[in-house]
Amino acid sequence: MKNIIDTEGLSFKDLFFFNKMITPKIITIVYWISLILIAISGLVVIFSSLFILRYSFGSGLMGIISGILTIIVGTVFTRIGYELISILFNINRNIEKLASNKSIDNKNL
Repeated sequence: MKNIIDTEGLSFKDLFFFNKMITPKIITIVYWISLILIAISGLVVIFSSLFILRYSFGSGLMGIISGILTIIVGTVFTRIGYELISILFNINRNIEKLASNKSIDNKNL
């Protein structure tokens, strides 16, 4: 089974200094935890709305619809947010590669 987090090449020193980025390695886990929390909150809204249906049909129906919207909209915006964060880390990685190639080219001159 493939490792979710590639810890190869990381040391305890990397936690305290910013020479290596650790966040891209853990962002997948944080994303899945966020999705689970969104699903739980949407389901809580839906199930609590089922109990409200006894007293007010309109309020219960609106609660069910808002629970479904919570799951759908929360999932979409969470994905967009984490993709934007991932893009920023990819830009950083590419800038590091360019800087390293530039320093190698300058040494060869």
